[in-house]
Amino acid sequence: MTTAQEGWERFISADEAILWQGRPDPRMSWRGGENATLLIGGFAVAVIAFLTWEAWYYDDGTDPILADGDLTGLMILLVLGVALAAIGPLVMAMVRRGTWYALTNRRAVIAHRPTVFGLVVYQGLDCYPISEVEVVPSDLPGLETVNFARLSERMTFDEGWRRVTPPGARPVSSGKWPRRDRRVGFERIADAGLVAELCRKVEAASRPAS
Repeated sequence: MTTAQEGWERFISADEAILWQGRPDPRMSWRGGENATLLIGGFAVAVIAFLTWEAWYYDDGTDPILADGDLTGLMILLVLGVALAAIGPLVMAMVRRGTWYALTNRRAVIAHRPTVFGLVVYQGLDCYPISEVEVVPSDLPGLETVNFARLSERMTFDEGWRRVTPPGARPVSSGKWPRRDRRVGFERIADAGLVAELCRKVEAASRPAS
């Protein structure tokens, strides 16, 4: 147990102690959140490559574009497909590199400050009460995720902690489908067993005495 370390002082109480600090592993994986853009971008690249091959294979020499060798349009589409496939892994890696975790004797804190070429994309600080602790496999071998709360329990820091969703309410979207009240935790960490035990102790200490 340690006292508040530099960078966390203004976000936690004076008598609040930090039990653990960490960060998620930023590496890319095929099972992470980047899957969607990889599949879409890969599909786009495959379609463009097929259309290009088909045009060349069946060309009888009369196609002015192929005759002049001007494939600028197809090349632009190919570059866009590759960029689309790459954006998911790049964005997820950027977010993970700009994420910090802290567990105190009262709450779990997650800080976000991703940067691109030294420029801050966005920054935010959220905290959650500890409840329903569970350890689940992550998308990288040897690492695990410790879930400790639900999204509807989130509090964010804005000159002080404030509840994002009213107590008892589930987070909803403005669209047709309701947003799932997903589990939240410390993702992709190596010492998940230790962190889960600490979380359970915090959870037990927060229960009202019977």
